[in-house]
Amino acid sequence: MRHFPEKIERLDLLERHRSFWRCEPADRPLVGVCREGTFFLQPFIELGVSDGPLTCQAVPVPHAFIQTYDEKKLASDPLDGDLFWAAKPPRAIPWMEAILGCEVNVSSSSKTMTARPPAQLPDLAAIDLDTNPWLNLMNDFTITLAGYFGQRCPVGQTLMRGPSDMLAALLGQDFYTGLIDHADKMKILAQQCTEIWIRVLQSQYQYIPRYQGGYVSGTSGLWAPGKLAVYQEDAGGTISAAMYRKFFFECDAAIATAFDYSLIHLHSASLHILGAVLEIPKLNAVNVVVDPSGPTLEALIPDLRRIQKAGKALHLHGDLSEQEIELVKENLSPDGLCIWIVREENYGTIH
Repeated sequence: MRHFPEKIERLDLLERHRSFWRCEPADRPLVGVCREGTFFLQPFIELGVSDGPLTCQAVPVPHAFIQTYDEKKLASDPLDGDLFWAAKPPRAIPWMEAILGCEVNVSSSSKTMTARPPAQLPDLAAIDLDTNPWLNLMNDFTITLAGYFGQRCPVGQTLMRGPSDMLAALLGQDFYTGLIDHADKMKILAQQCTEIWIRVLQSQYQYIPRYQGGYVSGTSGLWAPGKLAVYQEDAGGTISAAMYRKFFFECDAAIATAFDYSLIHLHSASLHILGAVLEIPKLNAVNVVVDPSGPTLEALIPDLRRIQKAGKALHLHGDLSEQEIELVKENLSPDGLCIWIVREENYGTIH
């Protein structure tokens, strides 16, 4: 097994990441190629997890996954170009939805785990996170990974869907009608989801070790000199900008305020809420995934410039061709710019 020095020799790389968060002058953007796929379902299947509903007790113990994490393809070196690979609890599991009480369902044909609404809406204020089995499992994964890898590679936050996604998972189609018919109740539920989200990540940070004096997000490849929150509002992108502002703007602002650094994930088809997102005071960065279904990268350039002009760092993510990468470099400032390339052929094929 290869061992790595306590300090990365390329200290300039950490300074580049620090400058990214501050949108300071740079001679080039951060660039990396993500080595892993999207859903991470394969190891679950190999460990005997079958299709259908999945209980927390049926998930193999974290140590059973170590061989998957330690494969040369994943952990022989923590650097992916300018970015970092980080070990984290399996992102296949819809952690936040499960913590709320949603049913987790496994589908090997679609290579996903999905969340289904519970039979009855739980009392979110009564959820005891200290004894929540899914949160305890998440923490067990983090503890196991931190103990195994030490400082050979970073351990970081896994995929945690944001308040709108949590609420949409709880309510199903009633999410959309509820925003109109039960606005006051929905605002309360959104705030409760936000509080749970913050407390879950705070719980994780009890066990995530510092790496090179900071922390690495498992879902962005970025190092930050302080505690970093990466969150998303995919469901927020399916409603109007006015509804996003009414129900979820304060939620996202609260998450950004609760941690030292923050990055929100948006899809390229959801940028109609970008204006509101850019008004989040403490938000440091915006991740934009360039979806294959469009709009084209060229059509996105004005919105990407808008992010940079608002003083937010830009984390661009997608299966980008060499021509598209050059288009980005020619049309955007390198200051506060990160390009994270994910090859489409990797989706779902790597653990």
